[in-house]
Amino acid sequence: KLSVEEKIGQMLCFAFHGTEYNSQLKTLVEDYHIGSVIHFARNTTSCKQVENLNADIQKHAKYPMFITLDHEGGMVRRVTDGIHYLPGAMALAATGRDISEINYLTNVDLKNLGFNINHAPVADVNNNPLNPVINSRSYSGDPKLVSRQVIMAFKGMQRALILPTIKHFPGHGDTNVDSHLGLPIVNKTIRELNNMEILPFKAAIDNGVEGMMISHILYSQIDADFPASLSYKIITELLKKTLGFKGLIVTDSLTMAAIWRKYSIEEIVLNGVNAGNDILIFCGKADLDEQTEIINTFTRLVHDGKISMKRVNESVKKIIMLKEKYVPINRIKVNNQDLEKELVDASITKVMDNGLLPLHCNEKVLILFPKIGLASLVDNKSDKEVTLGMFMDFDEIIYDNDVNLKNIVQIQDKYDKIILGTYNVKTDDYQVKVSKMIDMNKTIVISLRSPYDLNFIGGIKSYICTFDVTKASLMALSQKLISGSFSGKLPIQLI
Repeated sequence: KLSVEEKIGQMLCFAFHGTEYNSQLKTLVEDYHIGSVIHFARNTTSCKQVENLNADIQKHAKYPMFITLDHEGGMVRRVTDGIHYLPGAMALAATGRDISEINYLTNVDLKNLGFNINHAPVADVNNNPLNPVINSRSYSGDPKLVSRQVIMAFKGMQRALILPTIKHFPGHGDTNVDSHLGLPIVNKTIRELNNMEILPFKAAIDNGVEGMMISHILYSQIDADFPASLSYKIITELLKKTLGFKGLIVTDSLTMAAIWRKYSIEEIVLNGVNAGNDILIFCGKADLDEQTEIINTFTRLVHDGKISMKRVNESVKKIIMLKEKYVPINRIKVNNQDLEKELVDASITKVMDNGLLPLHCNEKVLILFPKIGLASLVDNKSDKEVTLGMFMDFDEIIYDNDVNLKNIVQIQDKYDKIILGTYNVKTDDYQVKVSKMIDMNKTIVISLRSPYDLNFIGGIKSYICTFDVTKASLMALSQKLISGSFSGKLPIQLI
């Protein structure tokens, strides 16, 4: 019984500005009847604030809203305080433990705040060490391990009545381009994809996952013309017909450079809907004039017959059915902070040790800690410049591209041991330069995000991986360095 315009609204999801119900949200929700919004960290100041905001959005909407966010865990969390801490994917995989319960607990917390879609977990197989955007957001480079982890994660989420959209179909792992910045191209046959990238997605489908996010990647041997998010061949023929997926299909944000710089708004909407997506997501500038143009373009394409009502009705029916299941809030109180601490502790992984561990309080130790930047636009900013030195009584230097190498060379002899923290090292960057100036025989290198830092720094004798650089992970690391007890296992092939 929805009008054409209201049906169109159901198929759109927009980002927004502000931390309370404002004029932008009023226009989108009340005038255009959009069906979904997506939160970022900028929209959240506290649990109470975001709970009130989400309640206000639902209160003013004519129809129930999907209120969504990216909360993968680790460095990609939109609500950072007041809920159960969820480690990142590779950190969880390193524990070797069941991860369904922690996903359940975190997503119950999110549900109580009024969220009902979480764009997670990441089902990409990170089989390319040079991947700039997935990396430790993936569980592993082993598709079977990724499959097991993804199933545990999404089942925990669905038990919490949060709709997961596993991502980024049909796989973002074997790329060396960040789709936020450009269009990645994967030149693999369907047989190769079925044996690697698609395996976790198929396993999730077979086990009842109800949501899927599509990537902005050109799979040239399947569709040479359109990236996956705009491809009928990939979404309708491969995902829906061949793999039999009947759940909700959403795009990754269509304002990412892989799409936004290459296609017009009309081309994005026309191809995105006709390819088989149920919800088109637009983040980017979150500009109301731009959002209005997107809505008007969609409306015109429907009225002109370029997008059929049959195609629209197919998606809207699916959206409404899933909203009936996932939008209502049945508040459940959960509290298991022991589990989150156990998992973070179990994730810290010792790869090798040259007899430098454990550290002793009477030793003179120098911590060289990198200034943390955003690895990708999907990341949150780091936890308020938290560093390892905040949890250990050792000297610490925060270093970046402007580091005084001569000073480090001069003072290193004063210390018994050195801790060199690294963060997503690239060929010949400043972290490599620092490593070449210090005595690696007495240095413990700690990868704070990408375990593949080992491939860029020579002469490493002692190496630890945390996979995340958050307050929780650094606190756990500080304790492990003193105890010398590590239980994490690398979920990737590294050495």
